[in-house]
Amino acid sequence: MVKAKSGSKAPASSGPISIQLLSEARVLELHRALVAFSSGTESPVKDLGLRDEFLLEAAVSRQFQSTGLLLEGSDPREKTATLLQGLVDELPFYDGNAQTTLLTMLMHLDLNGFGLNQVSHDDLYRLISALISHETNNLPLKGAKAASRKAGVKATQEDELSRIFQWLMANTRWSDRREYPLPLSELKRLLNNQDADLSDPSAGQIEVLKAEAQTEKRFLGLGSKSVSRMIPVMKFADPGEGGLVSANILRDAQKALGSSGQDDRPLYDWPAKVQSFLRQYQTLWPRMAKF
Repeated sequence: MVKAKSGSKAPASSGPISIQLLSEARVLELHRALVAFSSGTESPVKDLGLRDEFLLEAAVSRQFQSTGLLLEGSDPREKTATLLQGLVDELPFYDGNAQTTLLTMLMHLDLNGFGLNQVSHDDLYRLISALISHETNNLPLKGAKAASRKAGVKATQEDELSRIFQWLMANTRWSDRREYPLPLSELKRLLNNQDADLSDPSAGQIEVLKAEAQTEKRFLGLGSKSVSRMIPVMKFADPGEGGLVSANILRDAQKALGSSGQDDRPLYDWPAKVQSFLRQYQTLWPRMAKF
């Protein structure tokens, strides 16, 4: 995987930048996450595997191809577009190609510093429908012309790949602080990695607990010993079963734990973001089952 540079300024489309690409293993991992998440629902993504491993290889390899979309320089969303087109052209899975394509898009954008810009579930449904049916002429591209001019997209490009790229240009934004709500189970897992935990819900509240070393005197005052205790550092409202903990609460938890450095985001990792996207768009997965 090609690593991206970190920084507070948005990458310019004119000039060399580092872009993160998704591997075949990562895309397969996303597909399996969808299978696990949808298991037991009315429209599960069936665990039928790959139609052919070479189809997935062909789809992923599109990221390495030159597109000629830009007059100069690079833009990570160009690679997102090529990967999306590869997945809908090759359809490497027996089931769940549409869902995997959307989840892959979300993760590819995030890895490269981009997030969606006020895009509704219906907008995403229409996008994936147009991609799967290869009817991208019907894609709404409001603001795409201005975004394309700013990025230096060649005006003569009117093919499918160009329309996918222009949709991404018009509907995503770069941010050095991308935060997402998390399921309680993921928050608990990430806190456990920092010697912290969550309490059981009580009176509609959940406490964030931090391990703290304390000194206790031994029996009869014969010296002392150091023990670790879980100390409450903050509390928040219980989101309930199936609920998500907001990004604001996660930020407050980081501060309470003393882990809120400017460039350090310890409460988010790859699995946590995958689970966040799965939950945020859980109503979309069964809608796309018919594709």
